[in-house]
Amino acid sequence: MGIILLVDDDTATNFYNKYILKKNNIDCEIIALDNGLSALEYVKNNGLPKYIFLDINMPIMDGIQFLEEAKKWAKSELEKVKVFVMMSVTLPEEKIKKLHTILKVEILNRKVLTDMDINSIF
Repeated sequence: MGIILLVDDDTATNFYNKYILKKNNIDCEIIALDNGLSALEYVKNNGLPKYIFLDINMPIMDGIQFLEEAKKWAKSELEKVKVFVMMSVTLPEEKIKKLHTILKVEILNRKVLTDMDINSIF
């Protein structure tokens, strides 16, 4: 089924999201990374995943910077990836607009996946 990339600086969030995906028998390799720079290096070395679950507020390189750089590198190929922005705080409207100018993303207003999310996504 492909690769799922979890990008969040909170180890517990990555652990839980990986757990819930496995619990729901999602047939993908799951890669968890803790910042946008690590994610960018991963996609440059390994190719784009099928799904990205992305935090916005991270150290080193945030989610918006990651998408900007990935789009420069991957061009139209990135548009084939399903990107879910996961956040626990409300983003200012200008950041949401910026996200959508970079790439069509879906926004989840929580940082942990639920069984319902998984059923609707997969």
